[in-house]
Amino acid sequence: MESAKNIFLKKWVTGNIAVYSGALGLFHPLIAHGLTGDHDKLLTTPQFIMHTLSLFVFVFLLARTQHRLFQMAGKREALTRIWPFLFFTPWVFWLGYYTLFVPFDILFMFLSIGIINAIQLKPMVKFPKKWVWQCILGYFLAAVAGILIGLGAYLLYYKHLQGIARDMATWLSISTPAALVVAYYFRYILTIQIILPEDNRSDMILERASCVVLSPTPS
Repeated sequence: MESAKNIFLKKWVTGNIAVYSGALGLFHPLIAHGLTGDHDKLLTTPQFIMHTLSLFVFVFLLARTQHRLFQMAGKREALTRIWPFLFFTPWVFWLGYYTLFVPFDILFMFLSIGIINAIQLKPMVKFPKKWVWQCILGYFLAAVAGILIGLGAYLLYYKHLQGIARDMATWLSISTPAALVVAYYFRYILTIQIILPEDNRSDMILERASCVVLSPTPS
């Protein structure tokens, strides 16, 4: 019978790939550009609203997926709260966009997700201090992978495409490499870090067994 940890790790991989590739790679360009069209650096009010709405959808689905994963794993004491993602991530994205422009909007967005997860998931791991830098590093690497591959593909192949096809190809090339990094980097980290109820039961069994072995035998 497959352990709860292995099931959790598999669902972590599939859930993150689905959310990043689906919500960020497909839904974001459809919502942000499908109705309001292309834009220059300065967006119109409808374009700004639709971009922000698409980011809300993405981070909501991401936080909701994480929430359900940890709930299924029996981690009910510190579930992922959605409001920090909704409050911080879209506005950090715009901070990067309007101060340093592309690709710092993408970098800031991923770093905000990493910082929120570093704080919120800290009670669930074995080594909390180590987890903080591991988590932030993981989302930094995801952003770098997405930026290098996605924007590189845009400059080499996609910039001559027209309309929504260019946007979808670009965002899929950004989100899919980032999704793979988040999925498999954290699969490795969480294999060591995550504490599930079955781990606690195993520790109790081992502790009881050691007590039995060490207890003096009656004469």
